[in-house]
Amino acid sequence: MDVKLDHILLGAPDLDAASAAFAEVTGVVPTTGGSHPGFGTRNKLASIGPDVFWEVMAPDPAQDIKGRARAELIAGWSGPALLTYCVQTTDFEGLMARAAAAGLEVREPMAMSRTRPDGVKLSWRVVHFHHPVFGLLIPFAIDWMGSPHPATTSPAGCVLRSFTVMHPDAAGLSAVYGAMGLDVVVQGGLRGGMVAVLDTSNGAVGFVSP
Repeated sequence: MDVKLDHILLGAPDLDAASAAFAEVTGVVPTTGGSHPGFGTRNKLASIGPDVFWEVMAPDPAQDIKGRARAELIAGWSGPALLTYCVQTTDFEGLMARAAAAGLEVREPMAMSRTRPDGVKLSWRVVHFHHPVFGLLIPFAIDWMGSPHPATTSPAGCVLRSFTVMHPDAAGLSAVYGAMGLDVVVQGGLRGGMVAVLDTSNGAVGFVSP
């Protein structure tokens, strides 16, 4: 089975402020991705590898975010922080079946789309998984359905050095990841969280969960 890291999400209450902060510490200015109609969010992107990208995501002022859980969550944050991450797979239905067998609640797959500033429309589908203990440390999964991958079209200059997930029940989280076929470093910690380190022209730069 082929399950691999697709992108890491940096959530923030304000997209322009968070993108400017990212640019200041990394030397890379994220490019405008677009809005997610019906989901209350919009984003800017940067490549962090040949097939992995960084997403700065914030509430979209042009949309009503009431009832949009993720948009409402990051709208209440004081500043940018790691939100969650996404994996891609060549066996979308198989991953859903393995996740269900591992005890995760598998949500209904959702079709999504956005139009890039150059007019190219991207269409994809995602599926979210829920765990009552591990929460947003469980990634969601994406099927790009043939759309151009953002890692190939976003500004380069950052490379992912490391990505680590922490939780007091590291063994339990590792077991879930193993059942999903996901190879992500898991360490014990006083609380759940994530740490991502990028190699940049300004040196190594770290990002953490709130």
